[in-house]
Amino acid sequence: MKTNFNTILCFVMLLPFLGFSQNSTFSPYSRYGLGELNQRTFAHNAGMGGACIALKPDSTMPIFINAGNPAAYALIKLTSLEVGGTFTDTKFKGINSWANKWGTYFSYATLGFPVRGNGGACFGIMPYSSVGYDTKNIVNEANIGNVSYNFSGNGGLAKAFLGYGVMPFNKSLIRFKRKQVLRPDSLKLSHVKYMRRQFVHKFWSDFSMGANVNYLFGDIENATRAVYPNSILYNNTFRSRSMTMGDFTGNFGLQSAFSIDSVRSHNGHRRALKNKLKITLGYFMALNNTMNVKYNTEVYNYILNSVGQEILRDTVLYRSNQSGKIKLPLEQGFGIGFKKGERLNIVADFAITDWQNFKYLDETNALKNNYRIAAGMNFVPEKYAAGSGAFAKRLNYRFGLSYQTGYIQYNNAVLSNYAVSAGLGLPVGIGRLSSMVNISATYGILNSSNASLMKENYWRINFGFTFCDRWFQKFRYD
Repeated sequence: MKTNFNTILCFVMLLPFLGFSQNSTFSPYSRYGLGELNQRTFAHNAGMGGACIALKPDSTMPIFINAGNPAAYALIKLTSLEVGGTFTDTKFKGINSWANKWGTYFSYATLGFPVRGNGGACFGIMPYSSVGYDTKNIVNEANIGNVSYNFSGNGGLAKAFLGYGVMPFNKSLIRFKRKQVLRPDSLKLSHVKYMRRQFVHKFWSDFSMGANVNYLFGDIENATRAVYPNSILYNNTFRSRSMTMGDFTGNFGLQSAFSIDSVRSHNGHRRALKNKLKITLGYFMALNNTMNVKYNTEVYNYILNSVGQEILRDTVLYRSNQSGKIKLPLEQGFGIGFKKGERLNIVADFAITDWQNFKYLDETNALKNNYRIAAGMNFVPEKYAAGSGAFAKRLNYRFGLSYQTGYIQYNNAVLSNYAVSAGLGLPVGIGRLSSMVNISATYGILNSSNASLMKENYWRINFGFTFCDRWFQKFRYD
């Protein structure tokens, strides 16, 4: 149980960092949809642009948990713990104004472990969305004057998840080869047919599928104030709605791969590759479940006294503990990856999220479908290096790019998101322990073709700790 104690100790050491949490967004655009959606990947993925659909983690230490596609859980061969936090620094720039906001918050905590010989399970908790804005818009209304519209909101949703991935045909290739060895010479396949069938069995042996059951919970509050210039003629208006969610949804994924061990040379003979090339494929879907929610709505009129205090005039509407529904957007994505030996791994994603069919209580939906493209790479000079200089050789270098067309439409313009990222994996560990500190930095721009809309330039620093070891192992002594 010494290993378990070390794991708990590492987690406790991170508590001061995780406990220093603030609102994870200050964006005025978090008033749309469910707020600003948080990353669903961890620190090592963040350094690769968030590409994850076709990313198959190594089955040898250190083992990373790929929460972006539950099919990857099947490759968890050791108990793995991952925790992390994020620091954000955002500059908001309008036509005649700008502001700078920053915050640090908890990102994720998850534990994965192997199940039998061909599967793996994972459970954890992480933020799903964040709401945090306080903006003002002054409009010159005819025959009234300048009316100040103040918008504010806070809260967010968290996601607790439990997932399982399995490789149901992992022995397909072994059985095929065993069957061919036992066949008499007269019934053995030709070389061409043998290679074709071996390729198919390799593909099925590496096929994995997985699913997550997610529990989304949290509170979101949105409020609007209309303040008129002359409170004698007009009453100011306050509107608010607070929503509480606690319901289940799910997502699932598929992955497989095939390897290229040799290439045909110019003289017609096949030449074995020093570092074989492995091509991975992935698919992901997040379900568009309808979630049950409870909400309160309040509308009242008021005036301001000489010192700015609100004096209630009359309550227009007050409804408490109302039942409603929110329909989540359907998300689908495809991924492809190229891995050369144990040094270079390149992955790319393409995904679409159907925000046009998103439903939020009785609100009219003006959102657009979001298209996401991401690509990243991970390079390690010598993964299993030992002795002098081993630390530098085992460093993981990560780079990535991502682009999202955006789903928020405002003033006939859609807000797009461009980002570039880089990361570093620092190996640590003593004896049998294998751990890694993952640090990544992302610089992004949230902008649109409409110059009058606020622009966001942000830095996001992700910090994660990965620990993996063999738990519950029984040792035998002679």
